[in-house]
Amino acid sequence: MVEPVIAAREVDFWYGQFQALRGVSLDIMDDEVTAMIGPSGCGKSTFLKLLNRMNDFVPGARLAGEILLRGQSIYGPEADPVDIRRRVGMVFQRPNPFPKSIYDNICYGPRLVGIRKAAELDVVAEKALRAAALWDEVKDLLGKSAMELSGGQQQRVCIARALALEPDILLMDEPTSALDPIATAKVEDWIREAGMTIVIVTHNMQQAARISDRTAFFYMGELAEYGPTMELFTSPKETRTENYITGRFG
Repeated sequence: MVEPVIAAREVDFWYGQFQALRGVSLDIMDDEVTAMIGPSGCGKSTFLKLLNRMNDFVPGARLAGEILLRGQSIYGPEADPVDIRRRVGMVFQRPNPFPKSIYDNICYGPRLVGIRKAAELDVVAEKALRAAALWDEVKDLLGKSAMELSGGQQQRVCIARALALEPDILLMDEPTSALDPIATAKVEDWIREAGMTIVIVTHNMQQAARISDRTAFFYMGELAEYGPTMELFTSPKETRTENYITGRFG
């Protein structure tokens, strides 16, 4: 039996008195793209942030249940949040490059974990930028501020910055919602061709259908349905799922 990269078991989550998630259980598999869809406020972004402990910073946040990364609890007493965030990378809704050069953006994380030699950093930077399909566009501009790039290029710098630490899994929270259609297509092409484990939250159901292997539909804090993307979109098992993907609500 193939073990999942991430295994969530009966996850409940509260912001203070408000329960945002109820009994969520799902497996995220190696080298697959998993999309999370659902109406605003349904819990999909909350769940995504639980996967690398981003909600640790929210006052009054509380978790019940279990989330395992390659069989190890990421909320257990032995878990190191810094190491978890290195292994579970994150790309946010809007491009957020640091006000530094392209090169320094990519090498920021590797330097933090102790890589100091210029030759090693050069290899890391090229590998990450190639992985994010950006190397050919910026290889002669590495000293240029990342803030001067287009929105789509900035987002791919953020992807490369996350990839520089060689994470087990990459989380993406609506990564194309602030981009134009051409930039969106480039990021989608990268997602399809990356060959790594990616979890993406998207409001765009067409995008989920185009790029994901599996889709999770969240509704009112619950995981209403989860399965292979084409099955979920063509023959959903739940009435709530069918109503959402056919536009009857959401």
